[in-house]
Parts: sequence; C-alpha cells; structure tokens
Amino acid sequence: MMKECYHLSPIKTFISKRCHDKEEQIRLLAFFAGSFLALILMSLHVFGFFGIGLPLLQFISWIRLLITLLTIVLYLTKRISLLRAFVSYAIISQVVESIRIICLILLSPTGYEEMLVIHQIGSYTTLLYLALGFVPRASVYVTVMSIGCLVFGEFYGNEAISKQFNILFSLLSITTCVITIISQQRLHDIKQENHDYQTAHRNILQILHITQEELDAYLELCRDRKAQEKGEPKIFGLLDEQKKHNLLEAVSKLQKKYEAEQQDFAMKFPTLSEAEIEVCRYVAEGKTVSEIAIITGKSISNVSTVRGNIRKK
Repeated sequence: MMKECYHLSPIKTFISKRCHDKEEQIRLLAFFAGSFLALILMSLHVFGFFGIGLPLLQFISWIRLLITLLTIVLYLTKRISLLRAFVSYAIISQVVESIRIICLILLSPTGYEEMLVIHQIGSYTTLLYLALGFVPRASVYVTVMSIGCLVFGEFYGNEAISKQFNILFSLLSITTCVITIISQQRLHDIKQENHDYQTAHRNILQILHITQEELDAYLELCRDRKAQEKGEPKIFGLLDEQKKHNLLEAVSKLQKKYEAEQQDFAMKFPTLSEAEIEVCRYVAEGKTVSEIAIITGKSISNVSTVRGNIRKK
C-alpha cells in the first residue's frame, strides 16, 4: 500500500500544480486518458499491428498521432490552456476520424465493414471523454460530425453498417451530448453556490472578528457534553485578552440570568407585586436601571421607585 501511494504521489503533485479546482482535475484526467488511448491505437495501426494496412489510412493515422502529440506538448509547455488543448484535440481527432470513415466507405477495402464499426465506436469514445471532461461546446461539434458520418454511411455505404447500428449510435451520441450540456450547467450552478457560500462564510468571520480556528474551537466547546472534565477549553488559548473579557462578561450575564430564573421570588417575597417581582428578577440578572427601563417600557424614575419599594418591603 505504501509503495502504491509513493508511485502515485508524482501524479497527484502534477495534477495539483496544473489544476485550480476539482473540475479541472477531472478534465485533465479525461484529456490524458483519451490522448494516450489515441496514441496507442494510432501507433499500432501505423506499425501494422491493427486495422487495415492501406497507405492512405496509415497516413491518416500518422496525422492523428502527430496532432495528438503536438497538443500534449503545447499543453505541457503551457502554450495553450487545458480547455483549449482538450477542445482542439477532440475536434481535430473527430475530423480525422470522419475523413477515415469516408475513405473506408469510398474505397471499400477488404474487411472495411468491421473497421467502420470500430472507428464509429472510436468517434463515440471521443464524445464520451468530452462528457467526462465537462466540455459541452466541443461535444456538440463532435456529435454533429459523428452523425454526419452515420448518415453518409447510410446513403453511400452499400449497407456496410446496418440501419439499427446507425440509429443506436445516433441516439447514443445525441443523448451523451445533451447530458454533457446539462452536467456542465449544473456544475456551474454548484460552483456558483459554493462561491457564494465561501463569500458568506468569510464575511461572517470578518463581521465577528474571529478566525476559522476560533470558530471551530467554539463549536467544539458547544458540542462537548463533558467539557468541564477536560480542563481549560481550547478556545481560551486562541482568544486575545479583549475577546476573553467579552466572552467571560457574556457568560457572567448568562449565569446570573439562569440563577435568577431558578429562583421563585414570589414564594420568597410574598408581599411583592408582580411588577416588583419582575424588576427584582432583572436586578438579580445584573441589569442596570436604564436597561430595566428599556425592557419593561417604563421610565428610569419609575424603575428607581419600584426598586426603592422593594428595599422597603
């Protein structure tokens, strides 16, 4: 397991340096997967291990092989972006494959029926890699060219490819293209939602004048049911003196309010009226005369008079 992780670490480092987000990472993997597959298959055809050995068809394989290598080199040397490299590779590859399919139909060499099916599958594979890489516009172009080849084969191919095959691959290409467009739109919406969330999160931290670490420590303190058994909470080691003072002041007020709510002033002081009991509870919570006046909607002098009556009783 450790050896596997060690061998994969250079790949992960390369991907992290080249990509800004998860979407680009997936696009990069799809681009290289499609490119390497094309390099392998075209090399096998050029050297006579795969396909029909006609010079014209091998020349077409040479063209696609060189174009694929050129696209990879331009991307690795940072001459073009990943998206442009992917789009250029896909569209040019589909153009070359369309020319190959047309040549097979017109020349009709021995065994060309099987190769038509194989190259049509190759065209769909290009579309599939575009779908995996979230490249909708290029998917439309590839789909149009792929269906164009199917239509050309239907009319000029002397039934080399069955009508059922043409219908099947036409539906597959259109469906995959539509899914690619919808997936790209949904991915854009998700990225926008994530960006809005991150912006709101940063604004909240700025408004509260706290760091993410301080917020995590506070949430940990709130979730911990046995915080008192673990010594001083982690949050106090992260706060400055002013924040500690504000937090302790708030805790002190909350403690007084809790203690005041636990006391039954009506039972302890049966001679007090309801208004006096209410003021008595606010005094026990540590509130000032002005604060009590604001809460009860009375004047400060009225509250002071009530407090005087409480002392007398």
